[in-house]
Amino acid sequence: MQHLHEVRAEAHHTDMFGHVNNAWYVAWAMDCAWGHSEALGLDFAAYERVGIGCVVREHRYTYLAAAHENDDIIIGTAIIYNDGKLRLTRAFELRRAADGRLLVKGQTDFVSINIKSGRAVRMPTEYVTLYACASPENSSVTSRNQ
Repeated sequence: MQHLHEVRAEAHHTDMFGHVNNAWYVAWAMDCAWGHSEALGLDFAAYERVGIGCVVREHRYTYLAAAHENDDIIIGTAIIYNDGKLRLTRAFELRRAADGRLLVKGQTDFVSINIKSGRAVRMPTEYVTLYACASPENSSVTSRNQ
C-alpha cells in the first residue's frame, strides 16, 4: 500500500454484537485516505488554495472477519485508478495487526469538484501527478495470513 495508518478498536467502536461496527471501518479508511493526501502535500488547505478537492462518489466494502475491543488494526490505502481528468479510485485493506488477518477490503471512488460550486471539474495536473497509481508491488498490505 502507498500509505498505512493504525488504530486501536475501543469500546465505543463496538456494537451490540460485541464486534467493531462496520461504519468504523469506512471512517478509518477515510482517515487513512486523508493521511495519505496530507503526506503527499494535498491537505484541505492545499485544496482550498486551488479551489478544487476530491470527494467520495461511491464506497464498496466487503467485510470478511470481525475486530474486537483492544484489537490494533492496520489500514492501508493505494490509488489504483486515476483517469487524469475527474476520477480516482483508492483500494483499502484493514487487517488485524496481531495476526495479519484481512478484516475488510474495499474501494472508494472519488471525483474532483470545484469547492465553491460543488460541480465536477478537471483535476489539476498537480493532483494527477501526486495521486499516481500504486505499482503492483504496493497494492496490498504485507501480511502473514490471508
